[in-house]
Amino acid sequence: MRSLLHVLNLSVQSPNRPILHDVSFTLEPGQILAITGESGSGKSTLALSLMGLLPPGFQTNGSIRLEKTELSTLPEQDWCQIRGKRLSMVFQEPMTALNPTRRIGTQIGDTLRLHTTLSRREIDTETRTLMEQVGLSEAGVSERAYSHQLSGGQRQRVLLAMALACQPELLIADEFSTALDARTQAAMMALVTRRCKTQGMAVLMISHDLGLVRRHADHVLVMKDGACLEQGTTASVFNAPRHPYTQALLTMSLHGTARTPLTPLPVFTVPL
Repeated sequence: MRSLLHVLNLSVQSPNRPILHDVSFTLEPGQILAITGESGSGKSTLALSLMGLLPPGFQTNGSIRLEKTELSTLPEQDWCQIRGKRLSMVFQEPMTALNPTRRIGTQIGDTLRLHTTLSRREIDTETRTLMEQVGLSEAGVSERAYSHQLSGGQRQRVLLAMALACQPELLIADEFSTALDARTQAAMMALVTRRCKTQGMAVLMISHDLGLVRRHADHVLVMKDGACLEQGTTASVFNAPRHPYTQALLTMSLHGTARTPLTPLPVFTVPL
């Protein structure tokens, strides 16, 4: 099968220090790749790199290729034609990702206005459909509502609706289900998985929830200190982890109980 996303030796340097070190992986259409690891391991920086949204002063090296398009050297004008259409992202902080001065229905429709030739009436219809798909209509949320009137979980679902609007080839989801209750989380993962199967959408899912990763991901990449320590199929990583850090992470996250004393993860030095 062809690779949709091919990342080779991606490194990111901030103005003060290196953040990512030679990260490489591939992602095929219809697959879900989970990126996991402790806070500060570089997961969100990796996601922003793939979207061309790193802050000013950050420098990247390596290759990020979306099929035949090299993204690492893409001008901003070309990025604007790709973001929201071919690849989209659900950001970790929905309150800061949404515009507080505009109604949520308008913000969902903006992606369609920018990247499609749909009429105003068709955009309004599609916006209502997207709100139904992510469960906002069922929860009584109006498209005329503002983001400050919504809960954290509802704001996350607005971002998901925006990200799915143009049926992207790649969805990057950065902790997009953290504010959702178990029932809603299951419904949103079912929606995303269905898009993978029916439309061939690939998903790069960033999550600390190893139970969620185990249930839904096809492949897993484990990060620490900006480096990839281990990657493979979900079954191989969970059933036979090779790296001591992965073994410790799984033991603490999946096998601990309420009575198990909290034990710090061992310190591993990542070779740079």
